[in-house]
Amino acid sequence: MRYFNIAILITSLALNFSLVSCNQTSKSDEKEKALIEKENDLLKKENELLKKEQELNQKTIDVTTDNSIEKQSENSILDNLDFLKRLNGKYPYHVKLLDNSALAKRLIKLLGNSRYNFLKENWDVETPMEFKNNIFVASACQAHACGYTEFIIVFDFSKNVMYASIREEGNVRTYSEDGSYSQEINERGYGN
Repeated sequence: MRYFNIAILITSLALNFSLVSCNQTSKSDEKEKALIEKENDLLKKENELLKKEQELNQKTIDVTTDNSIEKQSENSILDNLDFLKRLNGKYPYHVKLLDNSALAKRLIKLLGNSRYNFLKENWDVETPMEFKNNIFVASACQAHACGYTEFIIVFDFSKNVMYASIREEGNVRTYSEDGSYSQEINERGYGN
C-alpha cells in the first residue's frame, strides 16, 4: 500500500506539474497574443500617421505651387508699367513715381544702385509728366542746380524700352535697356 500511495503521490504530482505547465503555456500564449495585438495596433497607428503626413506634404506642395503661380502673376503685375499712361500732366512727387516698385526695379537694373540712389536723392524740381505717342517722359533737376544736375526718364511703350539720362555737374550720361538712342532724350537736350 505504501508503494501504492507513493504511486498515487507521484501520479498526482505529475498531473499537477503537467496542469501547471499547460496553464503556464496557455498564459504565455495569451501574453504573446496580447503583444501581437498591441504590435498590430501600433502598426495601424503608424500607417495612419504616415498617411496624414503624406496628405500634409501634398497640401504643402499644392500650396507652394499655388503661391508660385500667384507670385508669378503678381510679379508680372508689379513689372507692368501701364500705370505710366495715366500720369500725363501730373507731378512725379504727387504719385510717388520713384517709389513705384515696377519702375524702380527697371531703373535700378538700367542705372545701377548708386546712380539710381543719386537720381532719387536729387530729383527735386519737377516738370509735369507727359504721355503722348506711346511715350512716357518724366524729368526733374536738383534744387538750385537746374541746368547743371538734371534727370530724364523715358519709357517707349511701343518698344518696351526704358531710357534715362543724368546730367551731373554738366556731364551727360544716357542709359538704354536695349542700347538704342531715344529721340525724346536727344530732342530735349539730354543726349550725349
